Amino acid sequence: MLFRTLLLLFSTLTAVAQKGLTEVPVSINDGWFTAKTISFDKYTTADRKNGIDQPASVSFIKNPIDAFNFQLLCDTCKQANKVQIQALYTPHIAFSDRSLPSVLEHTAENNKFFYIVLQAADSSLGSWEMILRNMTYLDLNENKQAGILRSSLGEFKVTANNHFGIVNSYENIRYEFVFRKKVVAAIIPGKNPRVWLDLNNLKEEQRIVVAAAMAALLLR
Repeated sequence: MLFRTLLLLFSTLTAVAQKGLTEVPVSINDGWFTAKTISFDKYTTADRKNGIDQPASVSFIKNPIDAFNFQLLCDTCKQANKVQIQALYTPHIAFSDRSLPSVLEHTAENNKFFYIVLQAADSSLGSWEMILRNMTYLDLNENKQAGILRSSLGEFKVTANNHFGIVNSYENIRYEFVFRKKVVAAIIPGKNPRVWLDLNNLKEEQRIVVAAAMAALLLR
């Protein structure tokens, strides 16, 4: 059993290296008298606040569940150095009048979506949204599509797997962001988070959009 686990881990790490991803350190600051913040690569989350502070951005959702908002900051970015993020859960039915990828369109009505809206301070980046469905462990075994990160400027497919955990489990769920059939970022949220980024092929404005989406997963 141990040998199989080690072999699976080695195979996964090898696959990651071949995809051109670099693991970047994740730092968590969660003091007694300060709000929890998380840093990775060039990015740092500001304080996580409950509720929605830009209602117009999610006006089509009537009853948001467990909503929160925060900012992602990048002191060294030449552009798009700040992104405002609204995050919440909502039933699938809230998207009945919106176009969805087939993998989300055919999700059960009782499946709660995790939904975020990203608004960069740099207006040229526009507004992005990410929609993720709850996954079964069979979906995770096969690294099936969990959702999408999209805007009028482009989109990233988001898949999810348990390849860093045990087959048929929800352990160490890893989300992968796919752009033009190439994995350009990945994240394992949770108590011991891990983040990978394509540091060579992603443009700076693409990286901060993906980083903002991953930050929402880290803070949810």
